[in-house]
This record gives sequence, C-alpha cells and structure tokens, in this order.
Amino acid sequence: MRRPVAAALLAAALVPAAAGCGGGGSDEPKSVSKDVYIAKADEVCARLANSIRGAGAADPKTPEDITQSADVLADAYGDLLKKLQGLKPPSAAAERRGAGSYVATVAQTDSHLVELKAAARELQAAVASKDKQRITNAGTAVQRALADFRTAQAQSDQQAVAYGFQVCGTIN
Repeated sequence: MRRPVAAALLAAALVPAAAGCGGGGSDEPKSVSKDVYIAKADEVCARLANSIRGAGAADPKTPEDITQSADVLADAYGDLLKKLQGLKPPSAAAERRGAGSYVATVAQTDSHLVELKAAARELQAAVASKDKQRITNAGTAVQRALADFRTAQAQSDQQAVAYGFQVCGTIN
C-alpha cells in the first residue's frame, strides 16, 4: 500500500535530517581518533534529531505544510553537511577516508532535496491553479524526489553504520 506523500515527507523530515556534527575549536588536539570523531558527530546528530522533530508541520496535510517540511529537511541536511565538513577528521588515513566517504554520501542528498523543495513549491502552485493534471504531475514529482532522497539517505545511513556511528545513520 502506498503511503500518502505528506506522511512520507514527514517521516523523511523527522528521521534522517537529524544528523549533524559540530566544528572544532582552537583547543582541539592535533590528532583525532576515530572514536573521538564518532562521538562528536553522534552528539550533533542527536541534537539535530531533536530540533527536526520539533520543527515544521507535525503531519503535513496541505501543500504549504509539505513545502515547509521540505524546507526543514533541506535546511537540516545543509546544517549536517556543514557541520560534518567542519569537524576535524581522524588522523589515521584509513579512518579519515571512511569519515570522508560518509560526508560524501551526505553531500549526495543535496540535489534530491533541491528537487524536493522545487516539487513542493510546484505542488503549492498547482493546487492554487486548480489544474488537476498539474496537481497530479506535481504530486508525482514530490513523491519521486522524496523517494530519490530517501534512497540517497539510506546509502548515507548505511555508510554511517558501517563506519561505526552510534546515532548518525541509525536515527530512522
């Protein structure tokens, strides 16, 4: 059975975008272990998860709610990427590559979120126009963009779990 677009968007907004990581300060050690990197990333993932759960529509039912949820999701993943990139990676080359691979999978969600935001806005405009074909096309575009995002997000989650994160990647 197909889930409604709104429920799927809410699930996507509440689950994955919860990942994020804090940047380092000037008192940061010169070398970083994988365990320290994971701990910092997981701490911010937990903070972002809570902020996303409290943001946007609790159950998007209108095109405006869907658009707001898409915006929240995109902003959260943007924050995630920025904070991950701001973290000092592990010092060991193999561990640094693993961390970089995870960050790269998070970055791959961006294009799908851009599409989702555009599709949500088109859905809003389509509903306002009352053009049934346009509404159908826009609804399909929202569903497709959300499915593409969720696929990319699942790959990011798999990478996170494989690397050893306890929170990032297991929020959904």
